[in-house]
Amino acid sequence: MRGMGGVRPLAQFMEDGSFLMPEVPAVLRALQAMGAPEWLDYDYAMSVSGAALRLTWQMGWAGYEGLPNQAEVFFNGRPHGLIETALTNLGAAWRYRDMAGLEALEAEREIRAALDQKRPVILFQQDVCVTVLGYDDEALYVVGTLLNPEERVEPYGYNRLTRWKETAEGYFLIDGFAPKPMDRARLIQVMAGACRLARTRRTEGFDHAALGLAAFEAVADLMVWDEGFEGLSVNEPWAGALSFPLERPAGYYRADGGRTLSQRFWQGYCDFLCMLNGYENFYRFLVKYAGLIPEWSEAILRAAGDYRVACESSGLLWDYVTPDEAGVEKFKEKPVRYAFAAHMLRARLYTLRGVEIFEGLLNSPLGQAGY
Repeated sequence: MRGMGGVRPLAQFMEDGSFLMPEVPAVLRALQAMGAPEWLDYDYAMSVSGAALRLTWQMGWAGYEGLPNQAEVFFNGRPHGLIETALTNLGAAWRYRDMAGLEALEAEREIRAALDQKRPVILFQQDVCVTVLGYDDEALYVVGTLLNPEERVEPYGYNRLTRWKETAEGYFLIDGFAPKPMDRARLIQVMAGACRLARTRRTEGFDHAALGLAAFEAVADLMVWDEGFEGLSVNEPWAGALSFPLERPAGYYRADGGRTLSQRFWQGYCDFLCMLNGYENFYRFLVKYAGLIPEWSEAILRAAGDYRVACESSGLLWDYVTPDEAGVEKFKEKPVRYAFAAHMLRARLYTLRGVEIFEGLLNSPLGQAGY
Protein backbone atom coordinates (compact mmCIF):
# COMPACT_ATOMS: atom_id res chain seq x y z
CA MET A 1 0.00 0.00 0.00
CA ARG A 2 1.17 3.49 -0.85
CA GLY A 3 -0.03 6.39 1.23
CA MET A 4 -0.11 7.42 4.87
CA GLY A 5 0.12 5.44 8.07
CA GLY A 6 -0.16 6.25 11.72
CA VAL A 7 -3.73 7.54 11.73
CA ARG A 8 -5.83 5.76 14.33
CA PRO A 9 -8.77 3.66 13.11
CA LEU A 10 -12.14 5.19 13.92
CA ALA A 11 -14.07 3.82 16.84
CA GLN A 12 -17.44 2.58 15.67
CA PHE A 13 -19.63 4.51 18.08
CA MET A 14 -19.23 7.82 19.91
CA GLU A 15 -15.62 7.53 21.14
CA ASP A 16 -14.26 9.09 17.97
CA GLY A 17 -17.48 9.85 16.17
CA SER A 18 -21.06 8.72 16.01
CA PHE A 19 -21.91 6.64 12.96
CA LEU A 20 -24.80 9.09 12.46
CA MET A 21 -22.35 11.96 12.07
CA PRO A 22 -19.76 10.58 9.63
CA GLU A 23 -18.59 13.90 8.20
CA VAL A 24 -16.68 15.35 11.17
CA PRO A 25 -14.70 12.14 11.89
CA ALA A 26 -13.74 12.05 8.19
CA VAL A 27 -12.41 15.61 8.42
CA LEU A 28 -10.66 14.91 11.71
CA ARG A 29 -8.81 11.86 10.40
CA ALA A 30 -7.76 13.74 7.27
CA LEU A 31 -6.31 16.60 9.32
CA GLN A 32 -4.59 14.16 11.68
CA ALA A 33 -2.83 12.70 8.66
CA MET A 34 -1.64 16.23 7.86
CA GLY A 35 -0.17 16.75 11.31
CA ALA A 36 -3.06 18.19 13.31
CA PRO A 37 -1.94 19.05 16.87
CA GLU A 38 -3.32 17.14 19.87
CA TRP A 39 -5.65 19.96 20.86
CA LEU A 40 -7.53 19.58 17.57
CA ASP A 41 -9.55 16.62 18.81
CA TYR A 42 -13.09 15.38 18.21
CA ASP A 43 -14.61 17.78 20.77
CA TYR A 44 -12.86 20.69 19.07
CA ALA A 45 -13.88 19.65 15.56
CA MET A 46 -17.51 19.03 16.56
CA SER A 47 -17.79 22.37 18.34
CA VAL A 48 -15.98 24.62 15.87
CA SER A 49 -17.87 23.12 12.92
CA GLY A 50 -21.23 23.41 14.69
CA ALA A 51 -21.96 19.69 14.31
CA ALA A 52 -22.24 19.25 18.08
CA LEU A 53 -25.30 21.51 18.05
CA ARG A 54 -27.25 20.49 14.97
CA LEU A 55 -30.71 19.21 15.79
CA THR A 56 -33.49 18.41 13.34
CA TRP A 57 -36.81 16.64 13.41
CA GLN A 58 -39.23 15.81 10.64
CA MET A 59 -42.84 14.94 11.29
CA GLY A 60 -43.94 11.56 10.01
CA TRP A 61 -41.26 9.25 11.44
CA ALA A 62 -39.52 9.33 8.10
CA GLY A 63 -36.59 7.19 6.97
CA TYR A 64 -33.37 8.51 5.48
CA GLU A 65 -32.55 9.30 1.90
CA GLY A 66 -28.82 9.86 1.69
CA LEU A 67 -26.38 10.64 4.46
CA PRO A 68 -27.81 10.80 7.98
CA ASN A 69 -28.73 14.19 9.40
CA GLN A 70 -28.27 15.92 6.05
CA ALA A 71 -25.69 18.56 6.85
CA GLU A 72 -26.80 20.97 4.12
CA VAL A 73 -29.89 21.78 6.16
CA PHE A 74 -27.77 23.43 8.80
CA PHE A 75 -24.98 25.22 7.07
CA ASN A 76 -24.60 26.74 3.61
CA GLY A 77 -27.27 24.88 1.64
CA ARG A 78 -24.73 22.88 -0.37
CA PRO A 79 -24.82 19.08 -0.48
CA HIS A 80 -21.68 18.70 1.62
CA GLY A 81 -22.04 21.87 3.66
CA LEU A 82 -20.80 20.42 6.94
CA ILE A 83 -17.57 19.14 5.36
CA GLU A 84 -16.96 22.56 3.82
CA THR A 85 -17.68 24.36 7.08
CA ALA A 86 -15.55 22.00 9.16
CA LEU A 87 -12.54 22.13 6.83
CA THR A 88 -12.69 25.92 6.57
CA ASN A 89 -13.18 26.56 10.30
CA LEU A 90 -10.37 24.17 11.19
CA GLY A 91 -7.89 25.87 8.86
CA ALA A 92 -7.84 23.71 5.71
CA ALA A 93 -7.85 24.84 2.09
CA TRP A 94 -9.96 22.54 -0.07
CA ARG A 95 -11.52 21.82 -3.47
CA TYR A 96 -14.53 19.63 -4.17
CA ARG A 97 -14.56 17.44 -7.28
CA ASP A 98 -17.86 16.01 -8.55
CA MET A 99 -17.51 12.60 -10.17
CA ALA A 100 -20.30 13.49 -12.59
CA GLY A 101 -17.90 15.77 -14.43
CA LEU A 102 -14.87 13.48 -14.34
CA GLU A 103 -13.64 10.34 -16.01
CA ALA A 104 -12.94 7.58 -13.50
CA LEU A 105 -9.31 7.40 -14.60
CA GLU A 106 -8.85 11.14 -14.09
CA ALA A 107 -10.28 10.89 -10.58
CA GLU A 108 -8.03 7.94 -9.77
CA ARG A 109 -4.93 9.81 -10.95
CA GLU A 110 -5.88 12.92 -8.99
CA ILE A 111 -6.54 11.00 -5.78
CA ARG A 112 -3.32 9.02 -6.09
CA ALA A 113 -1.31 12.17 -6.78
CA ALA A 114 -2.73 13.81 -3.66
CA LEU A 115 -1.87 10.78 -1.52
CA ASP A 116 1.65 10.66 -2.96
CA GLN A 117 2.01 14.25 -1.72
CA LYS A 118 0.80 13.22 1.76
CA ARG A 119 -2.55 14.95 1.30
CA PRO A 120 -5.55 12.76 2.26
CA VAL A 121 -8.83 12.82 0.35
CA ILE A 122 -12.40 12.82 1.69
CA LEU A 123 -14.54 10.59 -0.54
CA PHE A 124 -18.31 10.21 -0.81
CA GLN A 125 -19.28 6.71 -1.91
CA GLN A 126 -23.03 5.99 -1.98
CA ASP A 127 -23.94 7.73 1.25
CA VAL A 128 -20.69 6.72 2.96
CA CYS A 129 -18.23 9.49 3.81
CA VAL A 130 -14.66 8.18 4.25
CA THR A 131 -11.09 9.46 4.53
CA VAL A 132 -8.76 8.05 1.89
CA LEU A 133 -5.26 7.46 3.25
CA GLY A 134 -3.63 5.03 0.82
CA TYR A 135 -3.96 2.93 -2.33
CA ASP A 136 -2.66 -0.06 -4.21
CA ASP A 137 -3.09 -1.18 -7.82
CA GLU A 138 -6.73 -2.14 -7.29
CA ALA A 139 -8.13 -0.32 -4.30
CA LEU A 140 -8.22 2.68 -1.96
CA TYR A 141 -7.52 2.33 1.76
CA VAL A 142 -9.88 4.35 3.94
CA VAL A 143 -11.33 4.93 7.41
CA GLY A 144 -14.97 5.72 8.05
CA THR A 145 -17.53 5.31 10.82
CA LEU A 146 -20.02 3.53 8.55
CA LEU A 147 -17.56 0.83 7.46
CA ASN A 148 -17.32 -2.65 8.95
CA PRO A 149 -14.53 -2.74 11.58
CA GLU A 150 -14.19 -6.50 11.07
CA GLU A 151 -12.97 -5.87 7.51
CA ARG A 152 -10.07 -3.61 8.47
CA VAL A 153 -6.73 -4.73 7.09
CA GLU A 154 -3.16 -4.45 8.30
CA PRO A 155 -0.79 -2.75 8.74
CA TYR A 156 -2.85 0.31 9.70
CA GLY A 157 -6.36 -1.02 10.26
CA TYR A 158 -7.91 0.67 7.23
CA ASN A 159 -10.79 -0.65 5.14
CA ARG A 160 -10.10 -1.58 1.51
CA LEU A 161 -12.44 -0.21 -1.20
CA THR A 162 -12.24 -1.97 -4.56
CA ARG A 163 -15.33 -0.72 -6.45
CA TRP A 164 -15.17 2.95 -5.50
CA LYS A 165 -14.95 4.17 -9.12
CA GLU A 166 -18.38 2.69 -9.79
CA THR A 167 -20.06 4.18 -6.75
CA ALA A 168 -18.24 7.39 -5.75
CA GLU A 169 -20.17 10.66 -5.99
CA GLY A 170 -17.32 13.09 -5.41
CA TYR A 171 -14.34 13.94 -3.24
CA PHE A 172 -12.58 16.75 -1.41
CA LEU A 173 -8.93 17.50 -2.09
CA ILE A 174 -7.10 19.24 0.76
CA ASP A 175 -4.55 21.64 -0.67
CA GLY A 176 -3.18 22.94 2.62
CA PHE A 177 -3.70 23.02 6.36
CA ALA A 178 -2.81 25.69 8.92
CA PRO A 179 -4.47 24.75 12.24
CA LYS A 180 -6.52 27.52 13.83
CA PRO A 181 -6.11 27.43 17.62
CA MET A 182 -8.86 28.69 19.88
CA ASP A 183 -8.65 32.28 21.07
CA ARG A 184 -11.08 34.80 22.55
CA ALA A 185 -12.47 35.93 19.20
CA ARG A 186 -12.99 32.38 17.94
CA LEU A 187 -14.67 31.34 21.19
CA ILE A 188 -17.13 34.19 20.77
CA GLN A 189 -17.79 33.05 17.20
CA VAL A 190 -18.53 29.51 18.43
CA MET A 191 -20.95 30.86 21.05
CA ALA A 192 -22.68 33.02 18.46
CA GLY A 193 -22.96 29.99 16.17
CA ALA A 194 -24.55 27.98 18.97
CA CYS A 195 -27.18 30.69 19.40
CA ARG A 196 -27.87 30.82 15.66
CA LEU A 197 -28.31 27.05 15.35
CA ALA A 198 -30.62 26.97 18.37
CA ARG A 199 -32.79 29.88 17.22
CA THR A 200 -33.15 28.76 13.59
CA ARG A 201 -36.53 27.01 13.42
CA ARG A 202 -36.83 26.42 9.66
CA THR A 203 -34.66 26.70 6.58
CA GLU A 204 -35.52 27.37 2.95
CA GLY A 205 -36.19 24.22 0.95
CA PHE A 206 -36.71 22.08 4.08
CA ASP A 207 -39.53 24.00 5.69
CA HIS A 208 -41.22 20.86 7.06
CA ALA A 209 -38.19 20.08 9.23
CA ALA A 210 -38.02 21.63 12.70
CA LEU A 211 -34.52 22.77 13.64
CA GLY A 212 -32.78 23.76 16.85
CA LEU A 213 -35.03 24.47 19.83
CA ALA A 214 -38.09 23.88 17.66
CA ALA A 215 -36.96 20.28 17.15
CA PHE A 216 -37.50 19.50 20.84
CA GLU A 217 -41.05 20.79 20.62
CA ALA A 218 -41.74 18.76 17.49
CA VAL A 219 -40.40 15.55 19.06
CA ALA A 220 -42.50 16.02 22.18
CA ASP A 221 -45.59 16.88 20.14
CA LEU A 222 -45.37 13.69 18.11
CA MET A 223 -44.73 11.57 21.19
CA VAL A 224 -47.90 12.84 22.84
CA TRP A 225 -50.36 13.39 20.00
CA ASP A 226 -49.60 10.73 17.39
CA GLU A 227 -52.31 8.10 17.85
CA GLY A 228 -50.99 5.89 15.05
CA PHE A 229 -49.09 3.39 17.19
CA GLU A 230 -51.90 0.99 18.01
CA GLY A 231 -51.67 -1.18 14.88
CA LEU A 232 -47.88 -1.22 14.59
CA SER A 233 -45.68 -4.25 15.09
CA VAL A 234 -41.94 -4.22 15.68
CA ASN A 235 -40.91 -5.33 12.18
CA GLU A 236 -44.02 -5.99 10.07
CA PRO A 237 -44.89 -2.87 8.02
CA TRP A 238 -48.26 -1.23 8.62
CA ALA A 239 -50.23 -1.11 5.34
CA GLY A 240 -52.81 1.49 6.34
CA ALA A 241 -52.68 5.27 6.22
CA LEU A 242 -49.91 6.91 8.23
CA SER A 243 -50.84 9.25 11.02
CA PHE A 244 -49.44 12.77 10.72
CA PRO A 245 -49.29 12.47 6.90
CA LEU A 246 -47.02 15.04 5.31
CA GLU A 247 -46.53 15.86 1.66
CA ARG A 248 -42.87 16.37 0.86
CA PRO A 249 -41.55 18.21 -2.18
CA ALA A 250 -39.54 16.31 -4.77
CA GLY A 251 -36.00 15.65 -3.62
CA TYR A 252 -36.85 16.08 0.05
CA TYR A 253 -34.15 14.71 2.25
CA ARG A 254 -36.15 12.06 4.06
CA ALA A 255 -38.56 9.48 2.70
CA ASP A 256 -42.03 8.55 3.91
CA GLY A 257 -41.55 5.91 6.54
CA GLY A 258 -42.29 4.87 10.08
CA ARG A 259 -44.53 1.94 9.13
CA THR A 260 -42.94 -0.33 11.74
CA LEU A 261 -42.32 0.28 15.39
CA SER A 262 -38.59 -0.33 14.87
CA GLN A 263 -38.41 2.40 12.22
CA ARG A 264 -40.13 4.89 14.48
CA PHE A 265 -37.94 3.99 17.40
CA TRP A 266 -34.52 3.75 15.73
CA GLN A 267 -34.79 6.18 12.80
CA GLY A 268 -37.20 8.56 14.44
CA TYR A 269 -36.43 8.86 18.12
CA CYS A 270 -32.95 7.37 18.61
CA ASP A 271 -31.58 9.34 15.68
CA PHE A 272 -32.54 12.57 17.41
CA LEU A 273 -30.89 11.40 20.61
CA CYS A 274 -27.67 10.61 18.72
CA MET A 275 -27.60 14.22 17.57
CA LEU A 276 -28.26 15.38 21.12
CA ASN A 277 -25.21 13.41 22.24
CA GLY A 278 -23.10 16.05 20.50
CA TYR A 279 -23.83 18.31 23.48
CA GLU A 280 -21.35 16.25 25.51
CA ASN A 281 -18.59 17.21 23.07
CA PHE A 282 -19.66 20.85 23.33
CA TYR A 283 -19.68 20.67 27.12
CA ARG A 284 -16.08 19.43 27.24
CA PHE A 285 -15.05 22.06 24.69
CA LEU A 286 -16.56 24.89 26.77
CA VAL A 287 -14.95 23.64 29.99
CA LYS A 288 -11.57 23.49 28.29
CA TYR A 289 -11.69 27.01 26.82
CA ALA A 290 -13.88 29.02 29.22
CA GLY A 291 -10.77 30.53 30.82
CA LEU A 292 -9.83 32.34 27.60
CA ILE A 293 -12.26 35.08 28.61
CA PRO A 294 -11.82 35.42 32.39
CA GLU A 295 -14.63 37.99 32.65
CA TRP A 296 -17.05 35.44 31.20
CA SER A 297 -15.55 32.22 32.48
CA GLU A 298 -18.08 31.57 35.24
CA ALA A 299 -21.04 32.22 32.95
CA ILE A 300 -19.61 30.02 30.18
CA LEU A 301 -19.17 27.17 32.66
CA ARG A 302 -22.80 27.56 33.74
CA ALA A 303 -23.86 27.31 30.09
CA ALA A 304 -21.64 24.24 29.68
CA GLY A 305 -23.43 22.61 32.61
CA ASP A 306 -26.80 23.35 31.02
CA TYR A 307 -25.77 21.67 27.77
CA ARG A 308 -24.55 18.64 29.69
CA VAL A 309 -27.85 18.30 31.58
CA ALA A 310 -29.70 18.54 28.26
CA CYS A 311 -27.48 15.80 26.85
CA GLU A 312 -28.23 13.52 29.79
CA SER A 313 -31.80 13.26 28.52
CA SER A 314 -30.54 11.08 25.68
CA GLY A 315 -29.16 8.48 28.05
CA LEU A 316 -32.40 8.27 30.05
CA LEU A 317 -33.99 6.46 27.11
CA TRP A 318 -32.59 3.16 28.38
CA ASP A 319 -34.42 3.51 31.70
CA TYR A 320 -37.61 2.66 29.77
CA VAL A 321 -36.67 0.37 26.88
CA THR A 322 -33.99 -2.09 25.79
CA PRO A 323 -32.37 -2.45 22.34
CA ASP A 324 -34.20 -5.65 21.43
CA GLU A 325 -37.66 -6.51 20.11
CA ALA A 326 -39.22 -6.76 23.56
CA GLY A 327 -37.77 -3.41 24.56
CA VAL A 328 -38.80 -1.66 21.37
CA GLU A 329 -42.33 -3.03 21.82
CA LYS A 330 -42.61 -0.75 24.86
CA PHE A 331 -42.43 2.23 22.51
CA LYS A 332 -46.12 1.54 21.80
CA GLU A 333 -47.04 2.34 25.39
CA LYS A 334 -48.30 5.87 25.92
CA PRO A 335 -46.71 6.29 29.37
CA VAL A 336 -43.30 5.49 27.86
CA ARG A 337 -43.71 7.98 25.00
CA TYR A 338 -45.06 10.60 27.41
CA ALA A 339 -41.95 10.12 29.54
CA PHE A 340 -39.77 10.53 26.47
CA ALA A 341 -41.64 13.74 25.59
CA ALA A 342 -41.08 15.09 29.10
CA HIS A 343 -37.34 14.42 28.85
CA MET A 344 -37.19 16.22 25.50
CA LEU A 345 -38.94 19.28 26.93
CA ARG A 346 -36.49 19.23 29.83
CA ALA A 347 -33.62 19.07 27.35
CA ARG A 348 -35.13 22.05 25.52
CA LEU A 349 -35.35 24.03 28.77
CA TYR A 350 -31.68 23.50 29.57
CA THR A 351 -30.61 24.20 26.00
CA LEU A 352 -32.52 27.47 26.15
CA ARG A 353 -30.83 28.35 29.43
CA GLY A 354 -27.42 27.85 27.87
CA VAL A 355 -28.36 29.87 24.80
CA GLU A 356 -29.70 32.72 26.92
CA ILE A 357 -26.44 32.84 28.87
CA PHE A 358 -24.51 33.17 25.61
CA GLU A 359 -26.88 35.81 24.28
CA GLY A 360 -26.51 37.82 27.47
CA LEU A 361 -22.73 37.75 27.13
CA LEU A 362 -22.78 38.59 23.43
CA ASN A 363 -25.13 41.53 24.01
CA SER A 364 -23.14 42.91 26.93
CA PRO A 365 -20.85 45.95 26.45
CA LEU A 366 -17.87 43.63 26.46
CA GLY A 367 -19.47 41.41 23.84
CA GLN A 368 -20.53 44.33 21.69
CA ALA A 369 -17.00 45.71 21.79
CA GLY A 370 -15.70 42.45 20.36
CA TYR A 371 -12.21 41.01 20.50
